[in-house]
Amino acid sequence: MLLSTLISVVRRIAGWMETACLGIAALCLLYMVFVVGFNVLARIVFDATDAGVNVMIPGAIEQVSYLLGVVALAALAVSLSGGMIAVDMLVGRFPPPLKALVARLWFVGILAFALVLVWLFWHETQATFARGEETQDLRIPMFLIYGLYTLECLALAVIALREAFTTDGHHAELS
Repeated sequence: MLLSTLISVVRRIAGWMETACLGIAALCLLYMVFVVGFNVLARIVFDATDAGVNVMIPGAIEQVSYLLGVVALAALAVSLSGGMIAVDMLVGRFPPPLKALVARLWFVGILAFALVLVWLFWHETQATFARGEETQDLRIPMFLIYGLYTLECLALAVIALREAFTTDGHHAELS
């Protein structure tokens, strides 16, 4: 009973985290596309006016580079619910109980990896906060970026834990 309650709580929290990661990834990706597209057009105007009109977004490259990390970690967390990536020639031939065991071990490995990332990013968050580090162009405190990376890796860990508890070894490629 305690285990089923724990699994239920993990499922609920993982669902919230998955939704949050999906929203963050979508918003950041849309913003990245806007910034890159706008700056391409602004560069054309800049060149056409012999540098007379400069409407480019300041720090665009910096923004996009840090947002790429945000999008990648958020998308990684969201992608786990689709099941594990499997080599069909091998895993596809396993009996269902063995498939489930392999999938659970895979998600335990991802859980361990995510926890290592949480630990590393958390320490980097603390270090950049203590040093007062900022980004080069926009002067955004680095601890905010590393803090967001830490939270996304924590979401990855919780979602991997949910999958380790609940997976049956099914993955989208075999559907």
